[in-house]
Parts: sequence; C-alpha cells; structure tokens
Amino acid sequence: MNRRLLPCVLFTLCLASAALAQPVRPADSATPAWLPRGAFLGTSIRDGAVLPQARLQWQLVFFQGRTDTLGVLIEPLAAFALLKPDTVVEGADVPMRSLQLYSLMFSVGYTNRRGPGLEWGFQLGTGPAWFHARFRNGSKAEESYWVGLLDGRARIGYRFSSVSLGLAVGYGDPYNYRRSSLARPYVGGLQLGFYADWR
Repeated sequence: MNRRLLPCVLFTLCLASAALAQPVRPADSATPAWLPRGAFLGTSIRDGAVLPQARLQWQLVFFQGRTDTLGVLIEPLAAFALLKPDTVVEGADVPMRSLQLYSLMFSVGYTNRRGPGLEWGFQLGTGPAWFHARFRNGSKAEESYWVGLLDGRARIGYRFSSVSLGLAVGYGDPYNYRRSSLARPYVGGLQLGFYADWR
C-alpha cells in the first residue's frame, strides 16, 4: 500500500465529516417572489385620528442564513380614517369629514427564525404617499398631497409549520409636506397590528 495514500484518505474523511456537520440551509420559499409573501392588518393612531390600514408584502430575500433572513420588502398600503378629530383648526369649528392614505413602501427587513417556534424581526423603509382629506366649515373644503413617508415596525410571533402569525408595533411619519396642510398632523403615528408571513 502506498504510504501517501493513507494521509490523503484520512484528509478526505475529515473533510467529509466537516461537510456533514455544516448546518442545513433552510429551503427556499414555496411562494414565488412575484406573489405576496406577507400581510399586515393594523391601525395608526395620531392626535385623535385612528386610521385602520391594510398592507400586502412582497419579499425579495438577498441573504438567508440558518436562522437569519435579510431582504427588501415592497408594501402597498391603504388606510382610511375611522375616528377623526373634532376640529383641525385650534379655536375654530373645522371638523374633518374624511381622510385616506395610500402609499408604496420600500423597506429593508430582518427576521430571526429558528424553525417552528418563536420568531422576531424588524423593518425600516420609506416611500411615496398620497393622502386626501375633506373638511367642513374651513377655509378649504379638501386637500390632497403627495408626501414622503418614513416607516418602521418591530414584530414578534410564532411560526406554525409554513405560516407565521404575530403582533407588530411601529411608527410612521411624513416628510416633504406642505406646512399649510391641515391633515398632515394626523398622518402617521403609532402603529399597532397583526402580521402574517407565509414565506
């Protein structure tokens, strides 16, 4: 037997055992990237205005480790005021009749998941937003503007085989807005809601 063969065989066996000890990478999502992979149902609360909102989430994962995932998130958003402030002008009777908000958010999101069980994550993003409001008894009957919206959320939930369900809390704030806007102080604010993720 060749004496050089024995060290080669031992070296190869050591490499094979090291390769077998590597953690298994999670399987790719069963949901294609062009379909939504998550949703958020919640509400934003700011200065007496309560706006229920719904979002769908497309996820483009660019890093996936054994327990960590980092990706770009695309979220269309629609929100409508359920509760409105009594007046939008201090010292005057100018009630808000309606407020609606639409946006397309682009975010970076992180998720820590250890198989079925507890998971947590967060996301931070921005995007264009359009809001439209109507008023009564004021100097203007309605206003609608394009603004930028900055948005961040943290979430914690539980993974049930292929679906995660949990709670999310966050904050949103518009930027690049007109100072004369009557509705701007009621856009954004504290966000509370539920999320689902089937990636």
